[in-house]
Amino acid sequence: MITLDDVKKLSAKDVQKKLFELKKELLTLKIQASVSGAEKPHRKQLIKKDVARLLTFSKQLSK
Repeated sequence: MITLDDVKKLSAKDVQKKLFELKKELLTLKIQASVSGAEKPHRKQLIKKDVARLLTFSKQLSK
């Protein structure tokens, strides 16, 4: 889980890189859930929240 303090320490490039990694992980979890059932179904919700935090912060940076 990413905290707001962690996000504030990242540069714009790092935020984009982290977003890409999290979206890739989310896609992997979705595929695993559809094929064999998810081991940790709560992980998807945590990743979605992290993505939302990063997107919100990146939009604030662009203002």
